[in-house]
Amino acid sequence: MSQRLRHRRPTRIPGTPWGLLLVLLTVVANAVAADWQLMREAERSAIGPALLYAKRVAVRPADGQEVTAHLAFFTSRAYRLTVVDLGAGTDAATPTLAEAFRSAACLAGVNGGYFHANGQPLGLVIAQGRRINRFETAKLLSGVVYSDDRGLHLVRRSRFQDHPGITALLQTGPYLVEDGRTVRGLSTSAADRRTFIATDWRGHWVLGATLNRVTLADLAESLASPESLTPWRVDRAINLDGGSSSGFFFERGEDQAPVTLTPWKRVRNLLGIVSR
Repeated sequence: MSQRLRHRRPTRIPGTPWGLLLVLLTVVANAVAADWQLMREAERSAIGPALLYAKRVAVRPADGQEVTAHLAFFTSRAYRLTVVDLGAGTDAATPTLAEAFRSAACLAGVNGGYFHANGQPLGLVIAQGRRINRFETAKLLSGVVYSDDRGLHLVRRSRFQDHPGITALLQTGPYLVEDGRTVRGLSTSAADRRTFIATDWRGHWVLGATLNRVTLADLAESLASPESLTPWRVDRAINLDGGSSSGFFFERGEDQAPVTLTPWKRVRNLLGIVSR
């Protein structure tokens, strides 16, 4: 196919206004993104109605591509986010991921934001009210997830307004889903384990970590597909530091071992869920 044909203006159906045509094209594009479906829910453990663990497998029927993920679902009404800073040293502050989360009273969590080889965080971090590093404008850090006395927030970097009272914050990225749609320009080639946070912007949130290697584009499309990885429509989602940093923890109770996914290397911080 020639460059001219690839970039030509869409052919308008006779008698169809351009505005209506664009709406139809948007519907078709969203339908393509919604091709992902829930294949199975392999595990489920609930700790009350507002916090539950699920292991879900989403599939794209067109080619059989799968996304398998540990998921911690919670509500902002009953829980808040906290950032656990592990320090920049080479020795672990706590022996295991589970002990690190438990020491901060976290019921569940994932690894947090990006960091340099020397352990210095990339972008601003606020851990238990303590500010670490500074706000940065690197292209990768397209969004901010934070917790304050008003609740939980996930916003674009350009829309973030710093203010007193923020108890937990991470700069991270890239954005995966915005206004219910997959963000354009995400990588379709580099597959790796991924960690993310998503919300329907109606009080439902999820922290997740994939168990298989997926591209950012595939993860975003699976999240944007209703009832695929989440039982509710994702309004916005953002990527955390994945790859060898990918980690997950969910405390299932005294009579069961926790669900854990251990990072392959020491990470700088963790993003956890604690009771309000």
